[in-house]
Amino acid sequence: MADVLWEGPDSKDKASCPYSIDFVCKPVPAESLSSLESGRLLLTVNLGSGTEVKSATARIVNNAKKENLDKVQGSSRLKHQASLSTDLVREIREPGKWTGEISIPSSWIEGGTRAYEKTGAAPPKSSKDLFTLEITYNLLNGNSCTARFGSEDAFHWQTHPEAKM
Repeated sequence: MADVLWEGPDSKDKASCPYSIDFVCKPVPAESLSSLESGRLLLTVNLGSGTEVKSATARIVNNAKKENLDKVQGSSRLKHQASLSTDLVREIREPGKWTGEISIPSSWIEGGTRAYEKTGAAPPKSSKDLFTLEITYNLLNGNSCTARFGSEDAFHWQTHPEAKM
């Protein structure tokens, strides 16, 4: 059994983690205007044929919040929550396709994302990307395979980063 972690869609250890991770994320509005969520992220993950995949999960880590938890005041669980996760569900008609939804709290977004930034809010500081998306699939043989993707925005993700010129 192996736990393999890598950056980007392709594992370098194809023997332990044979499937590349390709995904599409669609940002959608909050379920209601009076909720504590800023919006939701609908995920569709494609693991190729994925016949050996037992389960899959997705997790978003707020790196700025994680690095600055010592400065967070109050005892609210929501204020101290630095990651969000969901179990992905296998599509019946396409066994290699998995779907899920993550609700992004409004406390994560204020001043941190260009699309939803409030006027006058200070942007959060982090030594790396503000957010990390981790997609994990577990194989029938017990191997756990996790791909990481970085973004400056909780709502916008891509499998392959754009080339910088």
